[in-house]
Amino acid sequence: MTATIVNNQLILDYLENKFGTAQITIRGTSKGLFVEDTFTITVNQVTEGILITGTSGNDNLVGGDGNDTLQGLAGNDTLNGGLGSDSLEGGNGNDVYYVDNVNDVIIDSAGTDTVIAPFSYTLAAGLENLTLTGNGNLNGTGNTLNNTIIGNNANNYLLGDTGNDKLDGKAGVDTLDGGAGNDTYTIDNINDVIIDSAGTDTVSASITYTLANNLENLTLTGSTAINGTGNNGNNVITGNSGANLLSGLDGNDSLNGGNGNDTLLGGNGDDTLIGGTGNDSLTGGSGRDFFRYNSRTEGIDTITDFNVLDDTILVSRSGFSGGLTVGTLLNTQFTTGTSATTSAHRFIYNASNGQLWYDIDGTGTTAASQIATLSPTLALTASNFVVF
Repeated sequence: MTATIVNNQLILDYLENKFGTAQITIRGTSKGLFVEDTFTITVNQVTEGILITGTSGNDNLVGGDGNDTLQGLAGNDTLNGGLGSDSLEGGNGNDVYYVDNVNDVIIDSAGTDTVIAPFSYTLAAGLENLTLTGNGNLNGTGNTLNNTIIGNNANNYLLGDTGNDKLDGKAGVDTLDGGAGNDTYTIDNINDVIIDSAGTDTVSASITYTLANNLENLTLTGSTAINGTGNNGNNVITGNSGANLLSGLDGNDSLNGGNGNDTLLGGNGDDTLIGGTGNDSLTGGSGRDFFRYNSRTEGIDTITDFNVLDDTILVSRSGFSGGLTVGTLLNTQFTTGTSATTSAHRFIYNASNGQLWYDIDGTGTTAASQIATLSPTLALTASNFVVF
């Protein structure tokens, strides 16, 4: 830095990109008087912001260290302001905003947009999705839209507000509060906590899980042999590709084993049991229960407690083919014994061993296939079958 005095003014001249503190001493003599003064001057670094404007395409805009303005225009853009208090404007399209300063401002016009934040963050109006990063225990808060909020690997508190939200805490012990709306909670830790206010809600779990009160539906994920248990409500419980134990408890429940050799227990209520692929064990429990088959090739299930007075076997017209018509099975399409005796026979119940077979062409050339085993000596009739 250099200092000069011109017309009684002190002029400082410093090099570009140089900053810091300097001590300046001024000495002067006038009419026999000597004057000296020393003072300190501090020059701070000033980082200028930049304006970056995208195109009508899908742009990736990255700012610098200053207070930048990024404008994505049309397209599905990614905006990262860098350091500084930045203004990020995505324009139209499904945009992604990286924020790293609590003073960053997002201006959004349209589309389904995502904010990625390394600190606790609340979505402003018009923003749909939030992903938390970093290692700290952070909070994520939604708005009145249908939000997807994803936590990081620490302990998160995620609040969905009033929309139909999807909350996934990821690793850590998380608290998921969906608020009002029909929300979906992803659970991967037995200590995760769900707080739910209203709506029809679904838990997606990669661990054995029991639905708490006010939660309606449960979907098991992955391929591990885990279990799912309902509550007193009307639950929909879906298994994964492993061997699951699904228990409906009270209520009129729908249990779907998915793939794997599953055990389904309907419990109390009028339940619908779908074994899915695999050789499954199906127990309806009390009530008027329905045992649903979507295909004649899903496996051989064991129905442990079929009651001919209350229970019904549901079969898919498209999944079984063979000329079935929607509604109660025709009397001509059912028989008891060991094989079809007419070309119209489709379902064959062997009362001596409880085996239930399906023959797509009756006395034709295609062999029958066993679809289930019931108790022997049941007074089973065509009225116990309904085609959908």
